[in-house]
Amino acid sequence: MRIAIMAGSIPSTTFIDALVNGMAEQGYTMVVIGKRRSNYQYNPGVECLEVPQQKIAQLFFVLRLLRYASWAQLRSIYAAANSFQQFFYDLLFYLPIFKSQPDRVHIQWAATLYNRALLFDLFPHKILLSLRGAHINYTPIIKPEIGEYYKQVFPRVHKFHAVSKAMALVAKSLGADEDRIQTIYTCINDDILQSPITAKKEQSALQLIAVGRFHWVKGYQILMDALGALKERGMAFKLLLIAEGEIPEEINYAIHQYNMHENITIIGKLSHQAVIKHLEESDLLLLPSVNEGIANVVVEAMAVGTPVLSSNCGGMTEVIENGVNGLLFENRNSKHLAEQLVVFSALNWEVRFAMARKAKATVQLNFTRDRMLNQYKHFYS
Repeated sequence: MRIAIMAGSIPSTTFIDALVNGMAEQGYTMVVIGKRRSNYQYNPGVECLEVPQQKIAQLFFVLRLLRYASWAQLRSIYAAANSFQQFFYDLLFYLPIFKSQPDRVHIQWAATLYNRALLFDLFPHKILLSLRGAHINYTPIIKPEIGEYYKQVFPRVHKFHAVSKAMALVAKSLGADEDRIQTIYTCINDDILQSPITAKKEQSALQLIAVGRFHWVKGYQILMDALGALKERGMAFKLLLIAEGEIPEEINYAIHQYNMHENITIIGKLSHQAVIKHLEESDLLLLPSVNEGIANVVVEAMAVGTPVLSSNCGGMTEVIENGVNGLLFENRNSKHLAEQLVVFSALNWEVRFAMARKAKATVQLNFTRDRMLNQYKHFYS
C-alpha cells in the first residue's frame, strides 16, 4: 500500500516522522510531500517529494510532473482556480500527489483542505485527515470562514485520525462523522520508554520547566501571574522556559513587574534531544495551555520520570489523573495553578517519585510504538 503523507515540511514533526518511519518498517511505501526545511534521513521504504520554494525551481518542478496528470485532471484543476496564479499553486499541490500514485492521501494539517474541495473529486475515498492542535481547536473560531469550510468538506473525508478523544468531539461539531474518527495516541521513543527512571535529587529551589512556542494558546501569561504570586509568598523556584520566537512584551513586563529576573531563564528553540535532557533535570513540567490535544511534551516528561502540572484543557485529562500520576489545575485560573504548585512543593520526594512511576506506567500502556503502528494499520486499511 502506498500512502502519500502531506506533511507540509520535510522533515516534519518528530511524531509525524515516527509514523512515517514506523509504517515503512511495516512494509508500507510512505511518500512524504512537503517543502524541505533541513537535512533528513528516513528509513528504507520512504520516498520524499520536495516541493521547491524558489519560483524558477517551482516552474521546472511543475513542468517535470505534468506528465503524471491526465488532461481531464488538469482541466479540472484549471476550472477550480480563480486565476492563473492560483492554477499554478494548485499544480504545485496536486501534481506531487499524482506522481506518488497513492492508495491513501493522509493530510496532516486540517487547514490544508481550505479551498481544495477538488481534492475529494480527484482522489475519491482516499482522503484521510489528522485532527491536530490549532487547526481544529481554535483556527475555526478565529477564522470562521475556515470553520464553515470544514463543515462543508468534513463529510467527504474518508477517515479521521484524532490525537485525543477531546479532539474527536471538536471535529464532530465541525461536521465529522463520528463513525469515521479513530483516536490514535502518539508514541514515545522505545529507548525512553524502556529506560528506568530515578528519584530527583532534592534541591533548595523547585526546578520548573515549560516548553512550547510563544503563542497566546500556550498560556504563559497565566503562568507568569501564578509564579508572581509564589514569588510574593517567598517560595524558592527556578523556571526554564524553552520557547521559539520573539519574547512577547507582556511576558517581559510580567517578569519585570513580579521581579522574577533571577527566577526565570528563557531560551529559544532546542533540539529534541536537548529538550529531553532538560526535562530529565527538572522537578516539574508546567503546561499552562488554554487548549491542547494531548501535548507531546507532557507525554515525554511522564516517560522520563518528571511529574507534570497541566491545565485541564482539551485532552489532558485523558492522560493525567489529578493527584495520581500528575496534577491538574483549572484552565485559565492562575490562582489555582499557584495553589497546585504549593501542593506539589509540599509533597515529599517519595510521593513525587511514586507519582512519576505511575505516570511512566500510563505512558508505557498507552503511548507505545507498537500500539500506534497497529492502530494505523487499521486506519489505513
